[in-house]
Amino acid sequence: MTRAGLVCLLFVGLGAVLCRPALIPAAGAVLAAGAAISAGEGAQRAASASELNGFSLAGLTAPREQLIAGGPARDGIHSVDAPRFAAPEDARWVRADTPVIGVALGGVAHAYPVHVMEYHQVVNDVIGGVPVVVTYDPITDMAAAWRARSGEEALVFGVSGLVYRSSFVLYDRQRESLWSPFDGRALSGPLAGDQLSAVRSRVEPMAVWLAREPGTRVLELPERMKVDYRHSPYSAYWASKDVPFPLDTTDDRFHAKELVLGVEAEGRARAYIGSVLTGAGARIVDDIGAARIRIEYDGSTGTFRYQAPESVRVTSGYWFAWKNLHPDTEVWHPGSQRRSSPSHDLTISPSHY
Repeated sequence: MTRAGLVCLLFVGLGAVLCRPALIPAAGAVLAAGAAISAGEGAQRAASASELNGFSLAGLTAPREQLIAGGPARDGIHSVDAPRFAAPEDARWVRADTPVIGVALGGVAHAYPVHVMEYHQVVNDVIGGVPVVVTYDPITDMAAAWRARSGEEALVFGVSGLVYRSSFVLYDRQRESLWSPFDGRALSGPLAGDQLSAVRSRVEPMAVWLAREPGTRVLELPERMKVDYRHSPYSAYWASKDVPFPLDTTDDRFHAKELVLGVEAEGRARAYIGSVLTGAGARIVDDIGAARIRIEYDGSTGTFRYQAPESVRVTSGYWFAWKNLHPDTEVWHPGSQRRSSPSHDLTISPSHY
């Protein structure tokens, strides 16, 4: 259903309504990847064992069957290679409740609106003097940021048109190695096996990120003369249980597109399901080993706020994608671990989260 510019799902068993901003009505949305899937299957059949979509698979570190053609040609989805930024008061393409990917490094903060990232998926940026690649995959709803450097070499990334474990695959333009945006690992090519260093990113409403980082600047619309960023091709996709690419692991305990905060700590993975958090009062404190995690879920915007040690990796995205990446993931339920704490133990402020 739609409501005031939002796409909403009713999880009957939990009595929860979860909403996600939609820039066009869900009934009129078109999943951009739909046509690409069929084309990708044909390209996959024709691909040789040593090359795919024009990329050498030499030194491939992933199972060959997990790497498939997704439809678009190399750079068919345009990365943003010379990003420009505006002050928040001048960024008319975002509102207070617009989800953004926030990254802060070296005293500099940038916000990348999710509805802009849907069209480009990759931004090659420099934040606080550090080359950084920021990624967003609209199929899995996962965002990440990585230091764009292998050894002493700075890298610039593009969209390969390939898919690995249901997510798009990066490539670097210097060596043409293929990279997974999930874990920052080079899958094939001259840099196969190399690992990028993660930079913490957060997906939050603009107002929340701005309160956290008052000096933040907002990514401008890269192709405003070519793309109408008001229209999202993924609104209907979010409400559907269908996943366009093969999965190694599935779990139908939750809707495939349930929003999840995934946490990796001390060799364990744990999923915090949006609707489960809503049923538990939306605020919890939990422990994974010695790591204490504080989480708040806002069902009206479909975003999480959290506090976690820097050593803990935190990712938000769809349930199917998290489960596919972490088949043995734990799932938090009220009473299964540390229960939500009194309000004085969970002060909701940008500095706390």
